[in-house]
Amino acid sequence: MELIDAHVHLNLKDDFPVSGLLEQMDRHGIGKAMLIFNLKEEYNAFISDVSTYKSNQDRFWIASGINIHNKNSFDRFDHLCQMGLAPKIKIHPRLFKIRKEDLDVVVDSVAQYDTQMIIDTLYYGHEIEYHNGIELGVALARRYPERNIVMAHCGSVEFLKCMMATRYLPNVYYDYSFIQTFFQNTSLRLDMVDFLRRTANRIMFGSDYPSFQLDNALSNMKSLANEAGLSDEQTGIVMGLNAERIYGQIDSH
Repeated sequence: MELIDAHVHLNLKDDFPVSGLLEQMDRHGIGKAMLIFNLKEEYNAFISDVSTYKSNQDRFWIASGINIHNKNSFDRFDHLCQMGLAPKIKIHPRLFKIRKEDLDVVVDSVAQYDTQMIIDTLYYGHEIEYHNGIELGVALARRYPERNIVMAHCGSVEFLKCMMATRYLPNVYYDYSFIQTFFQNTSLRLDMVDFLRRTANRIMFGSDYPSFQLDNALSNMKSLANEAGLSDEQTGIVMGLNAERIYGQIDSH
């Protein structure tokens, strides 16, 4: 079983951030990862070590942030496309200050790109006017039924809302990044276990490295899988095969 981490970032403190990430992946047996850039700083760190990426391209997918309030984010995304790197789209409503009245503009803005999308649904911080990830994910899934939409963090504190709003949208998937570690000792654990038991074929392991260490994220996710009563085959699906199936498609831009 190849372990795949469906949600990682670069450690901006590393002199060679892609190399540093690969070292962490190798140390913990992670064969492949979805590498996400939300902001310019992450993109610049990636470009600074892009030769390492190109030497290990088979071990990564990448996703780059698109922000309707920042034209440069579209330029960065287009540059990655021109480099032949086939990026996925990442939209982070809180970081990008997306309000409810912006949702239609966001949905229209990605029409030109034929690729999967990752939507941040982490309810974190006091700027609740920007906590619109679930609504945005639903709008995108309905507008683009042929594309895979991944709800990163599965709604976090709005976990049940995320599940109930999206479970009958067949192109919506979920990663458990952040939540399987941050909420490990809270009542949300019961919901994570129950959803795994019901929906293992649509859920992916993700660490949210470097915010969380890979060993902790791995052990917490395996603990949830055990408590959900997943078989070895089902655990393998969650820990790798779902990501390969969801992200492994060839995109055109």
